[in-house]
Amino acid sequence: MLQLVLNGLANGVLYALPALGISLIWNASGQFNFAQSDLLTLGGYIMFTLFGTLKIPYVPAFLLTVAVMGGVGYFLSWVYFYPMLEARVNPQIIMIGTVALSVFIRNFILVVWSSTPQRYRNVFGSRALQFGELFVMPHVLWIIGIVAALLILLQYFLRGTMMGTAMRSVAQRPAAAWLMGIRNNRMISITFMMSTAIAAVAGILIAPINTLSPSMGSTMGAKVMAAVLIGGLGSFSGALVGGILVGVSEILFSAFISSAYRDVFVFGLLVLFLIFRPGGIFKADISEKI
Repeated sequence: MLQLVLNGLANGVLYALPALGISLIWNASGQFNFAQSDLLTLGGYIMFTLFGTLKIPYVPAFLLTVAVMGGVGYFLSWVYFYPMLEARVNPQIIMIGTVALSVFIRNFILVVWSSTPQRYRNVFGSRALQFGELFVMPHVLWIIGIVAALLILLQYFLRGTMMGTAMRSVAQRPAAAWLMGIRNNRMISITFMMSTAIAAVAGILIAPINTLSPSMGSTMGAKVMAAVLIGGLGSFSGALVGGILVGVSEILFSAFISSAYRDVFVFGLLVLFLIFRPGGIFKADISEKI
């Protein structure tokens, strides 16, 4: 049971990262970004190119991928999202636009990297570690540790720095933040940059243990959406708890009932939450917009 829970925890924190990015964007702009999981896939492919093809060492390739994807997020916010927000485009239209962006990214990956599944070397090791009767793959521990460190850094940035305070002020009261001299467009762009970089970290960590494919984002997207809505849209704690709940529950369902229907189970869990607690665990009061 403990081994299953650890494996589910590793999956769950990977769902939590893009879910956290979605919550960041929601808080900053009031928009739900359906392209987040395809940005995750794009990050995995960029890492594959740098580390698997160009043979750049893992850590520099990791940091370079995160930087490139952060730049992609910043670019998209300036040329795609913020102009529509500035023009007061209907939020539902902008949301549909993120679906179009998702399709564009998926086809861009097909054109550049083809539909052939890809995988690169697992630098964390392929030999299980034994702790008594418990066998754990090294990547499980590394994933949990890296994500935990990233979440701590993010919390410090948002609550312990001037820029993080400015971002939270724009999320809470955009007009008041603007009157205080904060450039809302810059804060929104930085939020998109962080959200995309966080998704890239998830794509990098997934790639060595799962085969990369252009459709990976659609599979991940459903579970990320479940994590967001179960945890509570807009809640950072909710994104983490929702991701872990989805990851652990699907692993337990696969082990004790059937792996063929684990996606059905995740959707069933999401439906139950939407019926009986539509605001999620942390009771967001805006989830009806989805």
